[in-house]
Amino acid sequence: MYAKVINPATNGRKVYNNAGSSQRCASYLAKEAKEAGGEATFFGAPGTEPKTAAEVVETLDGNVKGLGKDDPKFHSLVLSPSTDELLLIGNDPKALEHYTQNVMDLYAKNFTLKNGKELGESNLVWAATIHQERKNRGTDEGVQGEKKEGLQTHVHVMVSARDADQKITLNPLGRADRFSRVQFQAEAVTQMEVQFGRVTAHDVSRPQPTRPQLVAQKKEEITRKAAANRQEKKPLTPEQMAAKDARLDGQVARLNSKLDPSLHLDASRVKSIAKERQYDQVFYSTLGQIERNAEKGKYTPDPYGYLTTGRVSRLPQLRMDGGLSAVPEPQPAYSNADNSPQIRGGSAAAFALSIQRLSRAMVPPTRTQDVRSEAEKKQESEQEWEW
Repeated sequence: MYAKVINPATNGRKVYNNAGSSQRCASYLAKEAKEAGGEATFFGAPGTEPKTAAEVVETLDGNVKGLGKDDPKFHSLVLSPSTDELLLIGNDPKALEHYTQNVMDLYAKNFTLKNGKELGESNLVWAATIHQERKNRGTDEGVQGEKKEGLQTHVHVMVSARDADQKITLNPLGRADRFSRVQFQAEAVTQMEVQFGRVTAHDVSRPQPTRPQLVAQKKEEITRKAAANRQEKKPLTPEQMAAKDARLDGQVARLNSKLDPSLHLDASRVKSIAKERQYDQVFYSTLGQIERNAEKGKYTPDPYGYLTTGRVSRLPQLRMDGGLSAVPEPQPAYSNADNSPQIRGGSAAAFALSIQRLSRAMVPPTRTQDVRSEAEKKQESEQEWEW
């Protein structure tokens, strides 16, 4: 069993974008189901009627009171049983529905609230759909875009970022002490075993572990496997790198369309940095931040250094309308003999860097830091495994 909270910054930024309406995501999930010859229907809490994609969108988009314009409005989860687990349950969709309902109760209980209140499935607004097929993507073996062989049944869940009373914000991608994704994964894996039995027979000579003991075992296995994956990553094939580079060409072209021509990024240089970083999540997250800056009219100084290191400084940032912003942005590179910024890219870049020099004279020096917190680094790395 593999349970994952999708981070749209690194996985399907368009499809799983959750800053606005859930329309795009729901339509994509419905389309995938139809292409596989299945019914594009969504299920939810026990006793509720199936919903269409349009009904799911109406429900989720109507449960956003109290959220800001750029706040996540919903979150996406994937529950993916192994082939052996699917065989164990007879690949039964109804069994997976019941399992998903139990997992969503565990999802709710995994949130730690300040007042000590414990949530349950009834406090959530969510919907899920079952897909029977997968296609090769990214680092998968086989021809990209072709269907994977064998049983590939899995569940996609869309859950509101607000509770049913629209009083509590629920963000599974936030701080680990608020929502532990490793704990959630371990609970989901354990639930499959408790609900349907073990894939392999239990050693009767040893006492049957309790549920808390099983969860603790799964957490240890998840952490250990994540550490092993970090130490020994499977190298990409030339075909996989070519596919990633082709997608990067499109992303850089889209980003450049939002920038002044003097600030355009060189796609070949971006791809070279991607190769150096082995196409890791920090690279894609940083590239996405540069694009989001451009969408907001903000110039990102030294974008190549930012992509290479993933590090930013908390200095006032020039917006393209001439104002200043305190949003953390990358530091400009220093390459001149006098340690002054090397100005490239025309008057817009020169003016921006001049403002940066002036800002440094007005504020205390600030130590550069990784764009992610230690908890976020750990959480991201712990997702890089499959059960």
